[in-house]
Amino acid sequence: MKKLTYKKLESALRTEMVNRDRHEITFEILNKSLYGKKKTELMREVGLSYKQSVIYLKELCDKGLLETDKKHVYKTTKRGVEFLDKCKECPLFGWEKRKKN
Repeated sequence: MKKLTYKKLESALRTEMVNRDRHEITFEILNKSLYGKKKTELMREVGLSYKQSVIYLKELCDKGLLETDKKHVYKTTKRGVEFLDKCKECPLFGWEKRKKN
């Protein structure tokens, strides 16, 4: 019998599908990879397909917001952390979520 972790339970309990824009997905990827994550972990935790993850990870690496090491672990760069901080300061970021509540 498989052990049900909190993360698996949390994703299983999501009953409502939410469309996210590119900014929210980018924010989520950078936030989840602050301490380093492998591609499959990011795909699962952010909820991306393989194709989507390839596109987003390449774009973020090209922009200097994300870096990868020899073990293929993705980590948010200093520039990526600054980007996250700016997103958190922006009053418009995530306004749709606040509006629903």
